[in-house]
Amino acid sequence: MPHSEIMNTMIFFLIAVGIIILIIGLIFMKDKTSNASNKSFDKQIEMDNMLKTRIDEADKMLQELSQLSSYIKSELEKKHKELLFLYQMIDEKKASSLKKTINNEESVPKNDEEDLKASVFLNNKNYNKIIELYKMGKDTSTIARQLKIGKGEVELILGLAKMG
Repeated sequence: MPHSEIMNTMIFFLIAVGIIILIIGLIFMKDKTSNASNKSFDKQIEMDNMLKTRIDEADKMLQELSQLSSYIKSELEKKHKELLFLYQMIDEKKASSLKKTINNEESVPKNDEEDLKASVFLNNKNYNKIIELYKMGKDTSTIARQLKIGKGEVELILGLAKMG
């Protein structure tokens, strides 16, 4: 029986060593899966944090855009009010100018206007020369150069004389 006792002891020893190896293997495996799940969990937390920062940045940008659009809207409203005020001033100026023109036309008789035109023609020393050169077939630019006066003045005199 000693041999069977040794065998039993050896079998018992081998079974004990197998169980110990199995327990150690399970512990290492648990640590590895725990580390892998911890790494996965850490990655997920990191992704969540990154998403939160991106969302915060986007929210900040939206707030800034909202403020900018409010500012632009208020500036546009100011400019619009200024334009309306300027249009109103222009209309008032036109109305007052029209009233002045009507009052001036009523105060100056038409015969006086014709006398005024005639005196302008008589006072203009180039009047006869301009008409004479125009009748000779010269154009307004040539007449203006030759008499050393403005082309507009030549055209005005010809227009008033009803030749141009």
